[in-house]
Amino acid sequence: MRETKFIEKNKDKWIEFEEVLASKDQDPEKLSELFTELTDDLSYSRTFYPNRSVRVYLNNISQAVFDSIYKNRKSRWKRFVQFWSKDLPQLIYESRVDFLLSFAIFILAVGIGVFSSIMDPDFPRVILGDGYVEMTYENIRKGEPMSVYQDEDQTGMFMRIAWNNLRVAFGTFILGLLFGVGTIYILIQNGIMVGAFQFLFIREGIYWDSILTIWLHGAVEISCIIIAGAAGLHLGRALLFPGSYSRLQSLQLAARRALSIYMAIVPLIILAAFIEGYITRYSDASYVVRAILIIASFVFMGGYFVWYPWRVGRRQQTAEEAELELPVAKEIPINFKMIKNQGQVFMDAFKLYRQQLLRLALGAAVMAFIYTAVSIQMEYYFEFHQAGFLFSFFEALAYTAYHIAQFLFLEELGLRWLLNVGAMSVILHIALSGVSAKANGPMSWAKHAWLYPNALLASALMNFLFVSYGNEDYYIMIFLYLLFVIPVLAHGLAVSYNEQKNLIASIPLWFKHLGKNYISMMGNYVVGVLMSFIFLFLTTAPLVDFYFNSFMTLLPISEEGAQLYYTSFNLFLHAFSLCFMFPLVFLVMSISERSYKQTVLAEDLFDHIGQLGQQKKSYGMERE
Repeated sequence: MRETKFIEKNKDKWIEFEEVLASKDQDPEKLSELFTELTDDLSYSRTFYPNRSVRVYLNNISQAVFDSIYKNRKSRWKRFVQFWSKDLPQLIYESRVDFLLSFAIFILAVGIGVFSSIMDPDFPRVILGDGYVEMTYENIRKGEPMSVYQDEDQTGMFMRIAWNNLRVAFGTFILGLLFGVGTIYILIQNGIMVGAFQFLFIREGIYWDSILTIWLHGAVEISCIIIAGAAGLHLGRALLFPGSYSRLQSLQLAARRALSIYMAIVPLIILAAFIEGYITRYSDASYVVRAILIIASFVFMGGYFVWYPWRVGRRQQTAEEAELELPVAKEIPINFKMIKNQGQVFMDAFKLYRQQLLRLALGAAVMAFIYTAVSIQMEYYFEFHQAGFLFSFFEALAYTAYHIAQFLFLEELGLRWLLNVGAMSVILHIALSGVSAKANGPMSWAKHAWLYPNALLASALMNFLFVSYGNEDYYIMIFLYLLFVIPVLAHGLAVSYNEQKNLIASIPLWFKHLGKNYISMMGNYVVGVLMSFIFLFLTTAPLVDFYFNSFMTLLPISEEGAQLYYTSFNLFLHAFSLCFMFPLVFLVMSISERSYKQTVLAEDLFDHIGQLGQQKKSYGMERE
């Protein structure tokens, strides 16, 4: 490229650099980005114009940018102070509608708990459990109503409470992804519990002792739950009302704010647990001292999370999206001819899953309706348990696995087995044919008819392995199948759809493409299954509890009818979630299979070699 053409092409960019350098409000991150581009231009000029003035000019301006970056770069301490003094209060001010809504829902729920306890003295037993209520009454009779907070193991109590409260707060926050429904349910659940628990003591005539003991730690703890609820509602509002953004962009913006708000309350949750574990136990301390601590806690929480954000927000009045600007939504096509790491595989799989979301949802709904109708008509036995929200990770997996096992693991071949094969084959064909169409071009109905038997055969083989046939070592066999056989079948099905060949005929390609990538394939499979399990838990347990607890008692139907209604809803919800979530695993396998293929064929490399001469000309690097 001639020097004059090089200057003409880049002069506007260099002028912009100088304007940024000359401005008073310099953004260090922007300067860092400009510095990267400048060094590329400087490197080019040093190679092709080593003795020209353009090289000297670029060298000087690069040095100026470099100095500005390091002159304006903030220390970690300054960034830490700015986050707590400016950034977080501004985020809270911009999310003030969610904070107000979360507070209103919680206070309303507390009122429901108090009113229900007034109308029905046994209501606290329904909410808190007979065992806990009886223990409280026993403590009151002993003259030690607050002894529940006097566990001898202070450290153990502190650790248990901190872990429990962190889980509740995280659940309140993350379930906002269910369009805010999960967050609202947890706020209502906890509000009703607080109202019923506090009124239990008030009804027994224990006014000040209970208030000055419970709210010693509750002032911070309950405030944190409300704040976590605001973060969750912010996520849900972004999904429901994306505005001018795409729904994905709206969620990205909201997730940054919501996560910052949630992380800000983590140390406060631990502080509340410390107070409950080490200080609340001193229920015989002075009323005045405890009252001062409670008032100070409320003043701090209200001051920092209400008054101070209002003061900062009113002073700055910055646009909500000023510091979180996103580029215009642009769909970058997936490169199916490159070797990808695990992160790239999952990113592309999620992109394909999102693109097929409507097709998968409709297919899953149809299959779930058929499965539910036939199962109810044939009176198949299913058992569903309510989950609650206070689960550990492994308990959540066990809960979800138990319900999935009722659908997949059968004792004999029969109608249920055929239902499983039909539902799995249809949903896998929808997912994998979508990948094949993206990579190889639109598919005709004849091609769909040619490929669907592959999904049907693979589904039949997988479900055949799930049948026990009375084998005593069934669970050992299932473990081996899930760990070694099913992923190979899933990989083989991906090969047949990617190559648009018969499943049996493509067997040699299974192992040729897999090559030395077996461990990588197993890693992708295990991570995909675990992610699907987590999604299944989030989309079944909270919704079932919310539906059953909130609506079933309001329906004017008999107990037998209510049980049938509950079972039908569970059947449909779990069948739909299974059909909707697990295609993600096969999309991961399909993308990773194409990556393994490139380790053998290197199609992308040969394409680049073929374009090498053209690239040299485009960069002005041709040689005589």
